[in-house]
Parts: sequence; structure tokens; C-alpha cells
Amino acid sequence: MEPKLGKRTMLVAVTITLTISLIFIVAALSKIDNWSRDLNENSAAVETTVSEPITAVASKIDHWADNASRWKIESKRELEGGWEYRLTRTTPLFRFVDDVKVRLASSDSGTTVKAESQSRLGKGDLGQNPRNLNELLGAIRGSGS
Repeated sequence: MEPKLGKRTMLVAVTITLTISLIFIVAALSKIDNWSRDLNENSAAVETTVSEPITAVASKIDHWADNASRWKIESKRELEGGWEYRLTRTTPLFRFVDDVKVRLASSDSGTTVKAESQSRLGKGDLGQNPRNLNELLGAIRGSGS
């Protein structure tokens, strides 16, 4: 009788392991928005204008990055008529690091924001770089965490 209990326990353990693995795979694949882009690109860029002055936008980035657990300001330097940030964002599970470069420039209608996000590893980012930029822009516009 003892060997049957061992086989049954092993079968339950394997079933649970496979189920958990399948859940992780489905969760990762469900985040892919654009299959043709997300499997072949490891960078993203955006340019937009916000109606706030450059000092307010820079202050929002400083405050947000200091309080966002996965984001870190690596450097910040003043440029003629603007600011340049170099940030990193670390993914929670595998700790992959993406480099995010942000340039702020004063414009007639507020502040021009140019941002690029680049994965350090891999050929495809599974949509993480566009999500990085959306998270950053959400913080700048006041809807980010």
C-alpha cells in the first residue's frame, strides 16, 4: 500500500506544478497586446506635449520615481531649456532591467516629453517597454501610481 500513496502524492505534486506553470505562462501571454511588435521589438518611444510647465513635470517625475517601487532615477541633468532623466525599471518576477530615457523641453503649449524605453536583454519585450512608457506618462498626467 505504501508505494501507491507515494505515486499518488507524486502525481498530485506534478499536477499542481504543471497547473501553476500554465497559469504563469497564460498570465505572461495575456499581457501581449501586439504579437507582431512585442515578439520582435525590445524598445519603444513616445513624444507628447503636456500643458504644464517644465518645473511641474520634472517635480512629478522626481516624486513619482522616488515612490514607485520598481523605478529608480539613475541620473538627472539640466539641459539648455529642459531636463534629461535616465531611469531604470525592474520587472518583479525575473528582475529584468529596462533603461528609460526622458527629455523634457519647454514649449509654447507647456512641456514636450520625449521618452524611450529599451530592454537590456532579449529580442522581444512582450510589450513591457510600451507599458513602461504608459506608466511614466500616466504619472506625468496624474493618473499613475
